[in-house]
Amino acid sequence: MVDWVTANPGTAVSDERLAAAARGGDRDAYAALAERYRPLAYACAFAFLRTREDAEDAVQEAMVNAYRALGRYDPRRAWGPWLMRIVRNQCRDLCRRRRIRKSVALELVSAEQGPSAETLAIAAEDQRRLQVEVAALPERLRAPILLHYAFGLTYKETALALGIPESTVVGRIAGGLRHLRRRYVRERNT
Repeated sequence: MVDWVTANPGTAVSDERLAAAARGGDRDAYAALAERYRPLAYACAFAFLRTREDAEDAVQEAMVNAYRALGRYDPRRAWGPWLMRIVRNQCRDLCRRRRIRKSVALELVSAEQGPSAETLAIAAEDQRRLQVEVAALPERLRAPILLHYAFGLTYKETALALGIPESTVVGRIAGGLRHLRRRYVRERNT
């Protein structure tokens, strides 16, 4: 096995080369890839989940899932966006589990200890409506909005994750937000 950290001092080994070696069974190559992308994966998970512990858990689980799915990785595609999709899916799974835990916890909170049931219901309904509206967007508008706002990726990182130019990301986010505003205004006026 090659020591991927010291194999080429002063030069970085490409993602493609590391991914090819990892697919061939080189665990050190996968470890080098995982460490290279861990900070970005953590930033995405933290922006989405908002707690350090949940973000760390999501990243760890995503890295394990990525390793297990190496056989499905298409080496003609960029590694980073593939891994970020796995991180995103892991965050979604964790959020679903968390929502179930929160719904049980909310039933136990009395009006004196927290917001009123009416306030919680209104906030939950607004959140649900927004999720429905975002989910109804075409994929080309929905993906950049979720990556930028839900995952906290920059325009450049979003472009990398989607494999499109940064200017296209900016345009698609603007178009998606215009669409959401029109729908929201239309809904409020009816």
